[in-house]
Amino acid sequence: MAKKKNQQTRTKLEEINDSLSGIEQKFEQHKNLIYIIVAAILVIAFGLWAYVKFGYGKEIENSNNEIAKADAIMVKPLIAQQQRQQVVLTSQDSTTALQIYESVAKKYGHNMLFKNGVGNRAKLQAAQILLGRDKTAEAQQYLEDYSPKGKVLGPVSQVLLGDIYVDQAVDFKDSQANVKDKDLLDKALKSYDKAIDLSKETFWERIGWLDIVLFLLALGALAAIVYYARKKDDPKLRRLILIISAVVFLASAGFLAYRLISHESYENKSLMIQVMMKKATVLDAQGKYDEELKIYEEIEAKYAGPGSMTMQIERAKAKSGK
Repeated sequence: MAKKKNQQTRTKLEEINDSLSGIEQKFEQHKNLIYIIVAAILVIAFGLWAYVKFGYGKEIENSNNEIAKADAIMVKPLIAQQQRQQVVLTSQDSTTALQIYESVAKKYGHNMLFKNGVGNRAKLQAAQILLGRDKTAEAQQYLEDYSPKGKVLGPVSQVLLGDIYVDQAVDFKDSQANVKDKDLLDKALKSYDKAIDLSKETFWERIGWLDIVLFLLALGALAAIVYYARKKDDPKLRRLILIISAVVFLASAGFLAYRLISHESYENKSLMIQVMMKKATVLDAQGKYDEELKIYEEIEAKYAGPGSMTMQIERAKAKSGK
């Protein structure tokens, strides 16, 4: 019996030695290729590190320094007001800031590494200054190229763009809307809808990382319990384990549901009312009175309170024949 075990042991050792010898032979046959691959990986890794350290990192620093100069100019009146001083932003100041923002937008606005960062913000800042100077066409180009981002700047950018489309599409005279371009009104509605969507929290924004981790841990525990139960032949024990697993799953799902229900979602009410009123104005110009009525009813129900939109609701009902 001992002799048989020794033979089996030697056989296994021989198999291991044969495997190691095979690996060694393959390495000797392809060692030059392996060295080249390793060297290439090291070169690429070093190149990426050098670019991030001396190229991309330097570009970030330069872009931040440039836009900071323009920001400093634009916030001077605000800082002065906080210090109880009076400082007026001159036309030359805003021109200098505009030149810097346009320069940053041109340099970094179309670079994928900066598209949603400093170059993107420069487009919005430039557009706002241009709108203040009634240079609508130039502002429109920046806003259309801007990537909406954030709960404040994102909606603001889309409201500004929607307003531009409305101004181009409609002449408001004596409370009458003379529509010149229906396609632009559709674009305006899309911009306002986008502003509304950006103002709302998404599902993933409503739950935190801790909630996700706890839920995944509970699912992992559930899977482990079910796997363990399948290995047992005792029906009673299997039933007990499955009951425990169901309780664990229901408890974790219930906790996550409670977190979602009890979470106070962020919504800028004043901004929502403003955007929805603009949307209602466009719908009125399009003759879509039923949709306009729904907007007013939603504003009253969710944001402004009972009786706040009575006049608008009655007017929309009269126009829609209700």
